[in-house]
Amino acid sequence: MSGYAKSKDAHVARAKESDTTGNIIIYTLLGLCILLSLFITIGLFVIAKPLEASLTSVAVKSLRYNDTSSSSSPYFNATLAMEIRIENPNFGFFEFPTSKGDIMYNGRVVGEIKIDGQRVGAYSAIRTEVWTQVSYREDHAPSVWFKNDIKRGLIILRVGVKLRGEVHLEVLNKRSVNLKCLMYLNLIDEVVPRLWCK
Repeated sequence: MSGYAKSKDAHVARAKESDTTGNIIIYTLLGLCILLSLFITIGLFVIAKPLEASLTSVAVKSLRYNDTSSSSSPYFNATLAMEIRIENPNFGFFEFPTSKGDIMYNGRVVGEIKIDGQRVGAYSAIRTEVWTQVSYREDHAPSVWFKNDIKRGLIILRVGVKLRGEVHLEVLNKRSVNLKCLMYLNLIDEVVPRLWCK
């Protein structure tokens, strides 16, 4: 065999080896891109997104109050029917146990909310009705702000509830949703004319 033939065979062998190495690199990169896009797609479904809760309506079912002109001990007492909406933007359902929250007036607890444990389906929302009693009385010398609020007929209440539960996906994701709202209780008209939720 001549030297030229040996050189030609070695050159062909190196070219085939170079093509094989190039193909391995290309297929490896292609496989990595496919895996990356698969992980991103799965991540969109598996990673739990934040839940949302809001107070959609409040109705005053009963109301009693005593202003400062007729008594030295002003008070208010109301029964409220509230509708709470919980939205789940996740692929899996959200399940939470019975939860409690507070209704506050000027930093003091005047009522308690109890939301029964429920399940919110994937990509859906539920509405649940909650009834609660709120009351406040100052037996000692009433504060100026309470006298003024009763006199003008407007009580500002804060609602705060934290629902802790799990979003059921391929893996369990513990999540919580906060309900923080501010409502105005109009004593004269017996309505809640303003309601804000974060």
